[in-house]
Amino acid sequence: MNTVLGLRPMLAIGVAIGTAVGVAGCGGGGDSAGNGTSALQVSPRASILAVVPLAPAVVKLRQYNIDPSKVFVAGISSGGFAAVQMHVAHSSIFKGAAIYAGGVYWCAGAGGAATALANCGGLTLATDQASYNSTLAESVAYLDAQSALGSIDAATNLQGQPVYLWSGTLDKTVHPLEMADLNTQYKYYGANVHFDNSFPAAHGWESPEGELACGTTGTPFMVNCSVNGQVYDSVKTWLTMFLGGLNPRNNGALRGTLAPFDQTEFGSSVNLSMSTTGGVFVPKACSQGQECGLVMALHGCKQQASLIGNRWVAQAGINEWADTNRLVVLYPDTVASSAPNTTNPNGCFDWWGYSNQYYPDYAIKSGLQMSALYAMVQRVTGRP
Repeated sequence: MNTVLGLRPMLAIGVAIGTAVGVAGCGGGGDSAGNGTSALQVSPRASILAVVPLAPAVVKLRQYNIDPSKVFVAGISSGGFAAVQMHVAHSSIFKGAAIYAGGVYWCAGAGGAATALANCGGLTLATDQASYNSTLAESVAYLDAQSALGSIDAATNLQGQPVYLWSGTLDKTVHPLEMADLNTQYKYYGANVHFDNSFPAAHGWESPEGELACGTTGTPFMVNCSVNGQVYDSVKTWLTMFLGGLNPRNNGALRGTLAPFDQTEFGSSVNLSMSTTGGVFVPKACSQGQECGLVMALHGCKQQASLIGNRWVAQAGINEWADTNRLVVLYPDTVASSAPNTTNPNGCFDWWGYSNQYYPDYAIKSGLQMSALYAMVQRVTGRP
């Protein structure tokens, strides 16, 4: 039976995967989703997944002593697009972003899933490349308009903020040119960007815990890469950008606690394509009231807990750094949905408007899923 973070049975919510219309591959699943396990090359650390004390039951998300200068967002593919949305819409709150195989703000525009697939990601063509048509100009115009209206925070907040971008040269789900557009966009607004775009990586999130070799495509879309024969750690790269010097990574049993938290009080439901529970990792120091930072980490399509268990949370490689550097990590979770007003068969975060019944303003503060995610940040930080 599927589990939420490996802790308890997942509620059966009547989801349907693969048969309903939706974004087929973006955020974790292009042309070979579900078939990648036959090509597994396991990371040396993949055998010690989720070595962390586990809470026995679902908890109520609580407030911690969060330094407002250390609030960040990260995401992979559909979660990468959603992380860009969160960062841009709440740029006064989030002080940096790490985006893996995502794309420009409001990339899908008002065109829904079809436009998202054709222009931004999720569709692998007969040419064995991801479908791509630049929407950068439209994105900048929309961002500027919403910033002027006040429906998102002022775009000037992005000036000088640290932004990490990852795009594998072998990504057939989100075209590298889409990430190049995002690089251009962030630089246009004055962000301090580090762009890792030379690794021969397939579509996925990179960390030393990733169970797939760098160029392998397939579930669970967690890859590990190397530089000159040495294991690479992309999370270390962006956390160094965000925090400066880091305490050493905890490569053993983590002292913090990973717990499932109730997402329903923030509006999560099958109609919003969000699970009843998400995950939160809390270092011991943070639970004792010391000042900490916060990372909200958003998975990709086909990486929801009901489909791959705790592999996203365990292999992301964030908890190991968070444990020794006082970072609370929020892992919101989705569910696949074929509800009457929500077609999202692959459990993607909303970056084309499904949660707003394809209303074009899904990427501003008032977007339904955006509001739910931000409410979680408000709870943890105590910010209004």
